[in-house]
Amino acid sequence: MGVREFRRTPVLLALLVFLPAYIIGAFVLLVPDVDVPATIDGTRVAVPMTDFAAAFMTPVTVAILSGIVGLFLVQTSQAADDRLRLAGYTATDLVVSRVGTLGLGIVVVTMASVVVAVFAFTPESTVPFVAATLLVGLTYGILGVVVGIVLGRLGGVYVMLFSPMVDVLLFQNPLATDAPEWTKLLPSHYATNALFDAAFTSSIDVWDFGGAVAYTVGLLVIGVLVFYQATDVE
Repeated sequence: MGVREFRRTPVLLALLVFLPAYIIGAFVLLVPDVDVPATIDGTRVAVPMTDFAAAFMTPVTVAILSGIVGLFLVQTSQAADDRLRLAGYTATDLVVSRVGTLGLGIVVVTMASVVVAVFAFTPESTVPFVAATLLVGLTYGILGVVVGIVLGRLGGVYVMLFSPMVDVLLFQNPLATDAPEWTKLLPSHYATNALFDAAFTSSIDVWDFGGAVAYTVGLLVIGVLVFYQATDVE
């Protein structure tokens, strides 16, 4: 049902594919062709601005779109979930279904964003780059579900539009020389660290990937609990 719901909203699918090309492509075309200093894997290095723009806007784009997908998924499915509960489906059935549908939407966003990014530059480690991008999407997709349940559609849209910008654009920016310690608690910290390492170095920080996975799993547990509470499961 969730997949059919996506198919019945071609505008949403078009946005998930078109917006990555627009956002990432626009930044790559607009930035000057110069080298900029960036902190990658704890070292200050010079990277081409166009390459940096492509790598940097990838997690921003994926975070915003994945959060919106999670938000609208839970908002549009609530009435159907109530009917399915009356038909005899358990909350566990609904959770598995919604997680699967959310994962499908995030994969579409991730693949569209990565394809646009690799047209602009070639990551040093492509597979870890894709994996880190997917982790950013999963993190914000689950956050979108939680925010959608707690705040509703209007408030949730504002939160999911601006929180990735504050998180990634301001506090996970490799161009910055100093970031407060508390920014390590933000959703994209570990995943974006792993993404930038994969984009510009051949080394892979297992701790960053492990932290990103742990953060995602923790959010998933919270999301499931919130979903159960919203469906009045005892």
